[in-house]
Amino acid sequence: MGGGSTKQRESFDRKAAQMRADLTREQWNDYQKRYAPWEDKLIKFIDDPATKQAGVDRAKESVWNTYSSGADQYNRNRSRLGESSLGNELEVRELGLGYTKSMAQAVNDSRAYASDRREKVQTSGLGSASTQIRGK
Repeated sequence: MGGGSTKQRESFDRKAAQMRADLTREQWNDYQKRYAPWEDKLIKFIDDPATKQAGVDRAKESVWNTYSSGADQYNRNRSRLGESSLGNELEVRELGLGYTKSMAQAVNDSRAYASDRREKVQTSGLGSASTQIRGK
């Protein structure tokens, strides 16, 4: 260890501890200078309410576009058969219920995705508990 006498060993141990402390301090300073600003920016982006709302808005728009194009296609097919493009009340009601359920599911999925994304950022990409609980 640093020599034969007790004083030499204590001196060596103090020097080794000081070197280890200096190295740790240097690594911490390097982390603070190079990585911490990026982590802070990423966390700020993840926590931004506008980012979360943009995800919800994209989900809503996607559901609207899907149902709109599906309804247009359905009406075109009905008109090719010579039927009214309006459909009966039951069809309109079922389409409305399906749209509402799809919209709610898309919004909930968008919010869950934002929550999972935040959790993954915080855990450095390790499996998130909420994803494991849902079985995805």
